Amino acid sequence: MGGWIKRPFKNEKPVPSATSARASAVFALFLLSSQPRDQPCAGASVIGRESSRRNHLMKRSCLALALGLSMLSSTPVPVRAATLDPVVVTATRSARPKSQLAASVTVITADQIAATGATRLDEVLRNAVGLQTTSSGPAGAIATPSIRGSEGAQVLVLLDGIRLNSPQNGQFNLSNLPVALSEIERIEVLRGPASALYGTNALAGVIQIFTRTPDTEPQTTLSWSEGRFETRDLSFSTTRRKDNMRYRLGAGLDRSQGYRTNSDLDQTNLEGMLGFDLGGGYDLSLSGFYLDKENGVPGSTAWPSPQARQQDKNTLAALTLTGPAGPLAITLRQSYERRRNDYRDPGGWTPVDDTHIVETFGTELSAAWQRGAHNILFGGDFYDDKLDSTASGNHDENRWSLFGQDQIEITSRLSLLLGLRYDAHSEFNNELSPRAAALFSLTESTRLRASVSRAFRAPTLNDRYWPATSFARGNPDLDPETAWEYELALDQQLGDRGELTLAAFRRDAKDLIDWRADSSFVWSPVNVNEARIWGAEMELDLQLCELLKSGANYTYLYPKDRATDRFLDNKARHQVHLFLEVGPVKEARLRLDGRYLKYYADATRDGTGYVVLDASFSRPFVLDNGITFDARITLKNLLDKDYEENSGYPMPPRELFAGITTYF
Repeated sequence: MGGWIKRPFKNEKPVPSATSARASAVFALFLLSSQPRDQPCAGASVIGRESSRRNHLMKRSCLALALGLSMLSSTPVPVRAATLDPVVVTATRSARPKSQLAASVTVITADQIAATGATRLDEVLRNAVGLQTTSSGPAGAIATPSIRGSEGAQVLVLLDGIRLNSPQNGQFNLSNLPVALSEIERIEVLRGPASALYGTNALAGVIQIFTRTPDTEPQTTLSWSEGRFETRDLSFSTTRRKDNMRYRLGAGLDRSQGYRTNSDLDQTNLEGMLGFDLGGGYDLSLSGFYLDKENGVPGSTAWPSPQARQQDKNTLAALTLTGPAGPLAITLRQSYERRRNDYRDPGGWTPVDDTHIVETFGTELSAAWQRGAHNILFGGDFYDDKLDSTASGNHDENRWSLFGQDQIEITSRLSLLLGLRYDAHSEFNNELSPRAAALFSLTESTRLRASVSRAFRAPTLNDRYWPATSFARGNPDLDPETAWEYELALDQQLGDRGELTLAAFRRDAKDLIDWRADSSFVWSPVNVNEARIWGAEMELDLQLCELLKSGANYTYLYPKDRATDRFLDNKARHQVHLFLEVGPVKEARLRLDGRYLKYYADATRDGTGYVVLDASFSRPFVLDNGITFDARITLKNLLDKDYEENSGYPMPPRELFAGITTYF
C-alpha cells in the first residue's frame, strides 16, 4: 500500500562525479576526522563568510566521501541523526536502546520508508542487511522474507505484537499487509533465532511492524500515487489523542492492471485503533485490521495460468491491557484472526475451485520485573488454529507455551541474556528453546556481542493435511524443523557520524521439511534435509555532513544441504545494498538506491547476478491556508533490468510513479 509521509526538508546540492571512489573515500575520511558533524557541505549557507582553503577542502571531501562510500556500500535506509540510539522492543520483548542489546537488529523508521519512495512492503525490507525478499513479480503477488538464508515460514512477522504468519502455510505474504505504508511508525528486523521468546516460525528471525501512535495534535492525511500499468494507490488516515482517549482510523485502495497477462490487482484495507488511559498506570486498547484483495495469478513463464484468480479476505482484531500488579508490569492480549482464501483456475490441467478458511484464537500473558541488576520477563501463551478447507477438510490444532528471560547487568561493561521457552503442541513433540547472549563494551564506542540459541518451526497445516491425490498428499507424522545458531559480532561507533557493524554466524538445521516424490511419483513432505549455513554481514551507516547521507550493507551466505552437498535453492551468495541521499536543499531531496545480488548455481539458478537501481525525488509545499503537501517522483528499476527474485517470475520493468500527500 502506497503513501507518502511529511518530513522537514531544507536544502539540496547535486553531487559531482568522481573517478576514484576508493581514493576519494580515504582522503575524505582523513579530512573529516576534525570536522563537526553539522558542518555544511558544498552549497550550504556560508555566504558572506570567508571561504578558506580548509573549508573548501572539507566541502569537497564530504562530497567525495559520499560518492566513494556509496559506490562501495549501502544501508537499507538513510540514517537519522547519527547519535540517535533507537529503542528496540522485538529483541527482548521490552523497550531497550539498541546499544544495550546483544542481538543483531535493524530499525527502519517512517522517515526512511518515505525517503525510498517504496510502495510495497517487500521494497522496504529488501534493502535490510541479512534479509532477502522473494517476490513473484506484480503488485499483489506473493512475496516472502528470508533472513540469513532461511525459508519464508522460518521468519516470524508481527504487527503491533500480533502474529501474522498463517498456520496453513507457515509464512506471511508481504503483499497482504492490512495497513498502508504511511501508517507505519517503524519496522524492527531481528536477525537470528528467537524461538526462546516467540516459539514457532522464529527459527531465523523476526520482523515486527509498529503502526503510528496518535499524537495530541489531530492530523488527517490523504495520499495519492499513480504509476505505470494503471497502478493507483489511495490512502486516508486520521489520528487524535484527547484527555485519556486516543484513536486512529485508516483506509486504502490499491489498483493495478499489472505487466503480465492476468496480473491485475484490486485491494482494499481498513484499520483502526481505540485506546484509553484508565488511570493508575493501566491502559486498554482495541485494534482491528481488514483486508479484501483480489488478484490474477499469472503463474510462471514456463507454466502460465492465464485464468487463475485468487481472493483473500482477512480480519484481525486484538484487545490489549497493560498495567501494574505489585512489582510486576503486566501485558495481557486477546487476539482473533480469520483468513479466507478462494482460489479458482478453470483452465488448469485439473480445474481447481477451492476455499480455505483459517481461524486463530490467541491469548498472551507476560510480566516484567526489575530487581537490582536483573530485568526479568516471564509469561505464556495459548493458540488454537482451525482449518475449514474444501480441499484439506476440517482440522483443529492447539499449542501453549511458557517462557522466561533474564537480562543481567554483571558490570558496567558486561551484560548477559539468558532465555528459555517450552512449547507444547497437540499433534507433535514438544520443543525446548534456550538462548544465551553476552554484550561486552571494549570501549565507549566499541562493543562485542556473542550469542547461541536454538529454534524450531512447526509443520504447517498444509504439510500435515494436504489432500491425498494421485499427485500429492500430506504427512501427519512430521517433526518440527530445528536449528542451532552461533553468532559473533562487533559494533563500532564512528564518533557522532554513524556506526559500523560486522557479524559472522553459523546455523545448523536438521529435520528440514522437503516435498519429495516416492517410487509412485506421489509428492509428500518428509523430514530429510540437514543444512549448514555460514554467513557474514557488514552494515555501515554514515551521516556525512548536513546535506549528505550514505551507507552500505553486505551479506555473504554459504548455504549447503548436507545430505546432497548442494547449495540451497534461490539463496544469494553475495548481496549488496547502496544508497546516497542529497539534501534537503531548498526543501527538496534526492535519493539513489542500488542493490546487487549474485546467486549460487543450483536447481533454479545459473549462478548469474543482477544490479537494480531506484531513484526518488521529493519536495514539500506549504499553501497560504497552512495546508501542507508533499510531492514525490519515484523511478523504479532505473536501468530497466530484466531480473527475477523467484525463478520463473519476472520482476517489473522500469516504472515511473508520481504522488502527492496532503496533511491538515
